[in-house]
Amino acid sequence: MVEGAATAGSLRAMFAGAIMGIYDREYYRGETHGSGWLTGLAPATKAIIVINVIVFFLQPMLGHELWSHLVASSDDIFRHGYVWQLLTATFMHEGIYHLLWNMVFLWMVGREMESFYGTRDFVALYLSAAVLSTLGWAAFDTFLGHNGTSMLGASGAIMAVVVVYAMYYPHREILLFFVLPVQMWLLVVIYLAHDAYQLIAQPSSGIAVASHLTGAGFGYLFKHFDLRWSRFSWRRVTRPRLRLISPEPREKPTTRPAGPTWSPNPATTLKPSTTAVLPEELLDAKLDEVLAKIAREGRAGLTEEENRVLQEASRRARNRRSDRI
Repeated sequence: MVEGAATAGSLRAMFAGAIMGIYDREYYRGETHGSGWLTGLAPATKAIIVINVIVFFLQPMLGHELWSHLVASSDDIFRHGYVWQLLTATFMHEGIYHLLWNMVFLWMVGREMESFYGTRDFVALYLSAAVLSTLGWAAFDTFLGHNGTSMLGASGAIMAVVVVYAMYYPHREILLFFVLPVQMWLLVVIYLAHDAYQLIAQPSSGIAVASHLTGAGFGYLFKHFDLRWSRFSWRRVTRPRLRLISPEPREKPTTRPAGPTWSPNPATTLKPSTTAVLPEELLDAKLDEVLAKIAREGRAGLTEEENRVLQEASRRARNRRSDRI
């Protein structure tokens, strides 16, 4: 028996109406250019969707033996050491609706999550969730003694991304049946409640709900404890902190000036209440560094000082526009 990671037919039908909703909102329409459904997607999100589609159409050519080595089997993973199945099973799907269901949800939430975290951290989130959700299913399958079953599908990994999205934007609405607005947090609660019920009442239902729940749990931990890969990178540890300092020699004034107050220690980082007066050229250079970091790691990886650089650059840009008016 193959345990596809798709949901039950009735629940699938209910959520199918959610394909609209998020992408019917103004902030998505404003970011989309062109008419293709992949247009405007962040690179990793697009690559994951394309890889899944290509693999799906290659599956009939694999042959049974190769196919059985790529889908997840708890017996193969724990007894024979086929650890690659923890990842390869995520890129395989049981049928066209199984593939479509998973890719639509990734299409809905993946772009914004990748833009927020940056490509590297988003890929780390997705692949880590893929491995852990498959491992969670394999452990539960072994507990039940179903060592001859197999599992495939991206639902566990996508569930992690959806949970992270819902934690950031719990009150964003999607349209069930294209009519009924439902907030993201409620959608996730309904989905998880359904899976939890099936896990308890129908553990042999043929749906890999243990994978869904493991992925959701990892998504919660990822957001709650900020488990971004870039936080544990050696480059982040060794990279010197960005400091806003005055280009002029600092001397302690005898009287309190009307302008900004500088620390007498040149190496001291400015307090949040202090506004750094930087030459335009120095601010532009620091702004370039911050924008390059956002492109690599996403806005979530910025330090307090780097956020102040953005705020100061934004303030000066507004002032220049006001002067022209």
